[in-house]
Amino acid sequence: MRDILKQNNVALRHEIEQLRRILKDARDKIPEELKNYEVKIANTCSDLQQQVLQNLEDLDFEQDNPLKDILSNTQLVTRAFHFLNKQQVSPILRARTSDRLCLKLLLWLHATHPKTKNIPVAFRDEEFSIWPIEPTIYFMPCAAQQGLLYLPLFFHEFGHLLYACHRLEMNDLVRELQAEIGDLLLPAVQRNDEYTQEQEANRNVIVETWYEWAQEIFCDAVGFVIGGPSFAYAFSMYMQMLGRSQYHVPKEELIRRPHPVTWIRIQLITERTRREGYNAVASVLEATWSAIAEAMRIIEDYDGFYDPTFFPVIQQKIDDMLTEAAPREFKESEVSITETESPLTSPIALLNLAWQRFWEDSEGYRVWEENAIATFLDSEI
Repeated sequence: MRDILKQNNVALRHEIEQLRRILKDARDKIPEELKNYEVKIANTCSDLQQQVLQNLEDLDFEQDNPLKDILSNTQLVTRAFHFLNKQQVSPILRARTSDRLCLKLLLWLHATHPKTKNIPVAFRDEEFSIWPIEPTIYFMPCAAQQGLLYLPLFFHEFGHLLYACHRLEMNDLVRELQAEIGDLLLPAVQRNDEYTQEQEANRNVIVETWYEWAQEIFCDAVGFVIGGPSFAYAFSMYMQMLGRSQYHVPKEELIRRPHPVTWIRIQLITERTRREGYNAVASVLEATWSAIAEAMRIIEDYDGFYDPTFFPVIQQKIDDMLTEAAPREFKESEVSITETESPLTSPIALLNLAWQRFWEDSEGYRVWEENAIATFLDSEI
């Protein structure tokens, strides 16, 4: 066992040394906005190296008693290094100058909240998602990184990080919501027969599914609270042409599905938009999704997993979760901004102006966007 442990630690030491050299070579090539993340990863790599060196030093004592501890330590370091090497180093090695747009927005976003302001950020090229850990990695499709229109979708992912920062309180609120939905699903008359048992089992499945759904709906609400109409437009445009599955999902696929049907999410976003006084935005969302559903001859049906009677309890519980998480709220001036004003009062103003410009002139939008991005990157925001 001593020889096995020594071989593994020597091999691991070599791999860590190689990775540290790679990171050092990349240091001068990454955008300034990624430097804090690179420092965090480099320090983690150094810490792992010290643990391996300690393992090798302990092995030199040639005593059998600590071998079990050294084995455990070697396994822990190996797993941590594999995660670092496979997942966390990638944002540094793939970095390019064009990353500055996303990174600048993400750094600003983290700085808006006391629980996230010191968490380093990076992003990678995949479908929108997040690893809500420290350091935090966001994921975004390659083409979307180069423009402004879909950047508000980061605000939804930021919601997952806020949820993680308040996990105990959030889980309590979600369980309360599950209980309230469970009560709404209770039959008016309860019997003790096979049909009733089947209905009870179905009710339990629906209630359990809402544990994941509530989190996604909370994150949608965070997206709107931070980004205002820019988030509503970005979410709708990104999802609306992805096919029937955004409007209807068979019952067997709804069971423990991690995301609610998108049409449910759109309705909840629409109502929140209308509550905030943006009736025109809400009407556009409703009309767009209804027109597409009608063209595909889709009839709204969620097989009991969602019902309009759920709406008041969902909105109230999401409001409670927002109060707990306290994301930065968009300002009216960041939505009503006009072309004659500077869009650089905040990134939120810029993103809302971008959607205004897109709706006004979708063909000529790209020229405006290129200039707006250049100005934003040169600004002090």
